[in-house]
Amino acid sequence: MASLASLIEHAERADHKVLYLVRTHAQELQVLTETRAISHRVDRPLLAVGLSGRQSRCLLLEGLAEIKGATAEEHGKLCADRKRATVQSFEEGADLAPPGELPEGAAVDLTDLDGCVYYAKLLQADLEALADRFRAKLPSPREFDEYARAENLCPYELAKKLCAGARLVTAPYAFFFHPHIRTSLLTWLGVPLDRIDLVIDEAHNVPDYLRELGSVALPHESIRRARAEVTDRGDVDLPEGPTAGRLLEVVGASVDQLIQKYAREDDGLLPPNALEDTLLTEFGGTSHRLDTWLGALAAWGEQLRDERRRQKHLPRSWVHTVALTLLSWPQLVAPAYVKVAARVPRRTLEAYALDAAGAAEAIRGCHLSVHLSGTLRPLDEYRDALGLGEQARTLVVPPFFPPENRRVFFDPTVTTRYEDLMADPGMVERIADRLAQVLEALPVRTAVFFPSFDLMEKVLAAGLSGVLPEGTVIESRRLSMGDLWKSLEGFKRGRRDGALLGVTGGRIAEGVDFPDDELEAVVVVGIPYPRPNAKREALRAYLDSTTGRGWAYCVEAPAQRLILQALGRMIRSENDRGIAVILDRRAPLFAAALPGLEPLGDLATTARRFFGGRRVHQPPAAVPVVSSGTQP
Repeated sequence: MASLASLIEHAERADHKVLYLVRTHAQELQVLTETRAISHRVDRPLLAVGLSGRQSRCLLLEGLAEIKGATAEEHGKLCADRKRATVQSFEEGADLAPPGELPEGAAVDLTDLDGCVYYAKLLQADLEALADRFRAKLPSPREFDEYARAENLCPYELAKKLCAGARLVTAPYAFFFHPHIRTSLLTWLGVPLDRIDLVIDEAHNVPDYLRELGSVALPHESIRRARAEVTDRGDVDLPEGPTAGRLLEVVGASVDQLIQKYAREDDGLLPPNALEDTLLTEFGGTSHRLDTWLGALAAWGEQLRDERRRQKHLPRSWVHTVALTLLSWPQLVAPAYVKVAARVPRRTLEAYALDAAGAAEAIRGCHLSVHLSGTLRPLDEYRDALGLGEQARTLVVPPFFPPENRRVFFDPTVTTRYEDLMADPGMVERIADRLAQVLEALPVRTAVFFPSFDLMEKVLAAGLSGVLPEGTVIESRRLSMGDLWKSLEGFKRGRRDGALLGVTGGRIAEGVDFPDDELEAVVVVGIPYPRPNAKREALRAYLDSTTGRGWAYCVEAPAQRLILQALGRMIRSENDRGIAVILDRRAPLFAAALPGLEPLGDLATTARRFFGGRRVHQPPAAVPVVSSGTQP
């Protein structure tokens, strides 16, 4: 609210656009809710538009099996072809009124579709009247999509067309940071970059997001699919070289060999030229020859994509993707990149981008940018990571809620330190026991955040599952976002002493609001230090060489942010109250960020006094727990 109120006023005066980047659906909803409140207080109603990915909003192709897993580029090409066909039909005088019903789900074949009835309806719509309607009552994202569906309008294209008249636009990070999408976004907005007032919410995520965005991966599965593609279409000879199938076979074997050799556990550092050297050793010749073959392979894949597009199928070619990756591989060099061989979560070679500043360059082209997060400190680390420069102003705003509204404790009897877990087989069981005692002592809705799903499953198996209160909600990697939201709504409306289990850094622990009594206690199990791996160690070494603070920036700062994000779920206003418990003896290392941290004593007595003597619940002896939502 503080940022929006001032920036909207500035943007109105200077005729700028406010572009508010969000990471989650919940953040987008909050921005539009606050903008609606501001709009009611100004003389001229504001138009605000929420952008989201085409795939989540496409009414024509939703449910199509062929579309699942399509990239934004692939889906965009399908969409462009159907829009072109729609416009052509208009020019030929065809009747493009949407039919009463369209085929559903797997019954739809892409080759059966020509044009788009939802885009046709949009071309016939009165956009000025629609803009006035949305100014009068700024809709939430769900309300916007429901209206578009009811009127047979494409919600994705409608949002794009409304951007030009909007004062504020929300969008996921990718819309701004992906260069090609950003070019399109600026066209929709109708303003150059220097007339953008940029806001980045949950900005602590941005450096790692940009590193991942700039990284290039060569998964073994992609090579396997590329070989199958060549086999299915009939092998081809490369200029004065092997067949395409043979080249891909060697590439796959080389990737396997390098993973086997260098990924000793989950992953491992790869010598910079290891892949190129392995391929040249197998085939002989020079890197120029290899590039010639790869160029021919990429051209073959591009022809396949064009052919599939003409046939109205998904314009995809694994051969094209693999060939372009191999062509770019030698250019991804130190110090900006480090090469890694990984076994998990998938078998792959990766050129990991260590420098986030290059991908953040567009930020510096905006008229101004505001970077928000309750866990952005250390601010100098964030500023330097994005290359914002010394001129960037930093501001730490103290919490506006009374400090006595939050108590923070730590348990000195347990820890999730890896070495201790390995040396003491009974530690997980003791964590389960202590957690059961803490939940029994807290007479309020409580969230428990573990450092990983793996540890959460071990603690549940060690006895915790048998003492959880009825209706406990457990976050699962397999749980869809829609089902998770339903579970959270049930938790918020459920019993006053309900429990919610998740992971730090997960979907629940960041970006979800639990105001008032929806959540009044948080338990953090362990210190959520980042899992050591080759990429993390390489980043630590890189930051050591550039800032001298590799450990602080790469290990301590992320752990602190995860703790503060988790604890921040329960205090959302000056009237909220809450108790936080960290089950780890190492918690005092973060005392500077946790004012009032004290050892855990008689929690039941403390909780009764703190929450006004509410009844402490008695957990049932054994209640089965489901990991896909709430219990019946």
